[in-house]
Amino acid sequence: MADEFPRDDPAVTPDGPDKSAPARKGMLVVYHGPGATKEIAGLGVLFRANGRGLPVRHMRFKPDPRGEPSGDNLALEKLGIPSHVIDGPTEEAAAELWSKAVRHVSIVQEGVLVLEGLLDAIAEGWLSAAQVAEALSGKDSLLHVIVTGETAPSELLDSADLVSKMKAIKKRGSDAPVIAGIDY
Repeated sequence: MADEFPRDDPAVTPDGPDKSAPARKGMLVVYHGPGATKEIAGLGVLFRANGRGLPVRHMRFKPDPRGEPSGDNLALEKLGIPSHVIDGPTEEAAAELWSKAVRHVSIVQEGVLVLEGLLDAIAEGWLSAAQVAEALSGKDSLLHVIVTGETAPSELLDSADLVSKMKAIKKRGSDAPVIAGIDY
């Protein structure tokens, strides 16, 4: 498929430019809200882009809550998708992972980067919303960046190309057991 979809000509797509022309500029996508589906949405785009042969990377700004890899992490590993998880819930760890994200954005010219929980790191005060918005909205490439978290600061909402607020309509009871493969 690589020969059918040359990366040096964004007007050429497998189905022709009139049917599925790619964006001329990478998008900043914000998935936020109290619902659990924002990470799933980001990973869905990441898996789709990986299937299309685009370069992809995943960075998580929150540690695994159970102390073991989640199903998401295991799937990323099986697919060979690079993933970085924050070392711990601290400002220093968030700053270190953020510097990796900034470096990636400055070097990589196309593909998808998912910054899972970045909005939560901003809400904790570990990262500056203004600096994050400036770094992610000023890029001149075909790299699409997806950020997720509970609360999105206005700086990111204003500079985003696509914003979706996730909301759970119905949930299982709080006493329901977690299910491997569904909940984590």
